[in-house]
Amino acid sequence: MNDPCEPRSTTSKIDLVNATLREGIKAMVLRSMRDNKVQPRYHIAIFAYSTTVLDILQGIRTLPELMRVGGPPELVAGGEDTDTAAGFSTVEDLLHQHLETYQGSPAPLVCHLTDALRTTQDPAPIVQRIQKMRVDDGPILVENVLMTTKLLRKPVTNWQQWEGVHRAKDIADNYARLLFSLSSPLPETYRQSINRSAGYQLQKGAALFFPGTQTELMRLAIAASSATQL
Repeated sequence: MNDPCEPRSTTSKIDLVNATLREGIKAMVLRSMRDNKVQPRYHIAIFAYSTTVLDILQGIRTLPELMRVGGPPELVAGGEDTDTAAGFSTVEDLLHQHLETYQGSPAPLVCHLTDALRTTQDPAPIVQRIQKMRVDDGPILVENVLMTTKLLRKPVTNWQQWEGVHRAKDIADNYARLLFSLSSPLPETYRQSINRSAGYQLQKGAALFFPGTQTELMRLAIAASSATQL
């Protein structure tokens, strides 16, 4: 993940990932303040993967726990090969261990940021098993953020007016179409909240699937991830 996000940009993909994490945590903190204290509204786990998987926070941490250690650590770029299946397999194991704890909570959301480098095996069966896992609120949600400038067939001139990705034929890249097929539908309550609070125009039927090379779109992905508690 060392390539620039865009041809004339000095911001690397890993820099954008780190900025996204900081923005995401900041949004969660703002949503969790009560009586000038950060409440444990969100529970967070972070994994990084290339050919191996690293548990960045050593399991699930509450938001106050994460703030006490200064927030998420800076991630560094790995090698050129990526084992997406291994990353999702680690998430699946974590969910199996803790899912019972969250039966009474909003459905956990798995936010996957990737730059589309090759994977050693097909992650689809693992992701589909994750999406079949449920809490009382509904199935586990999977969001994919693909860090490429060549995702959409039709250029977007105003991201605030973008309606989201609804059909595979709107996508220009084969790997992107795979990730789209593995992305959960954007829940209606999330859609309304994002549009109302962030000024977007996402339409019904959009997927939890976003381009990840535009700062605005990364903020949009963050808005989705901060609408749940895990």
